[in-house]
Amino acid sequence: MIHQRGMNSQDPPPPIISSARLLAFVVIPDTQPYTGRICLLVDGKRLERVPCLAICRNYRQPDDILLLFCDEDWNSLGCIGVASVEDGQLQAERDYPGLQSHWVDSPYDDPAVARYLRDELGVDPASEWWAFRCSFCLAECEGMAISQGNATICRRCINHFHASIHELDD
Repeated sequence: MIHQRGMNSQDPPPPIISSARLLAFVVIPDTQPYTGRICLLVDGKRLERVPCLAICRNYRQPDDILLLFCDEDWNSLGCIGVASVEDGQLQAERDYPGLQSHWVDSPYDDPAVARYLRDELGVDPASEWWAFRCSFCLAECEGMAISQGNATICRRCINHFHASIHELDD
């Protein structure tokens, strides 16, 4: 997942949050009522009130629309799948009644998103930069994989390298 740090929730969010393209967002006013009706568990703990919400389209699965629960720097703390932008706004109303009028459409057009990907994230906008690929065989990782820093290794390569190393022991 891609995170952008050091921003202030008073600024608009970046055009990409957690490998998903921003469609709409809201900075939740401090005075906004909070019901806690959405039960979203993150690492086994219930996610409580957040300062920001974003509705985004998942790059990896373009039919997936996500309601992201974000911190003040627009880092995603958790998400739920929704059917559309409108559905995401309705779902948010469950936790934050009266929030509907505060939503803002994304200010980013396609060229602005491409510039952000190129200039801020250092990726080619025409590539599948969001794909979870093994750094060794370049196959898309399905199932178990291990990532450290900028490298990812898939289970098949782990098994291959493990066998190769142990062949040297003989």
